[in-house]
Amino acid sequence: MTYQQQLFDWVVLREVSTCNWVVLSQFRRRCDAEGYQRIAKTLFTGPVEVVFRNRLTEFGISG
Repeated sequence: MTYQQQLFDWVVLREVSTCNWVVLSQFRRRCDAEGYQRIAKTLFTGPVEVVFRNRLTEFGISG
């Protein structure tokens, strides 16, 4: 993981299908990620989640 990637700790994920998630965007601050999540929920169907990068392994996504 590069230094630039380490700067963005908060990730917004969208569930495409069962057990398949897509990274929509990455943010430095949680409040920015949650704001984007609110907008993404109106644009996309299905769950949209905000996850701290250290927890991405639970989703099976390499950050």
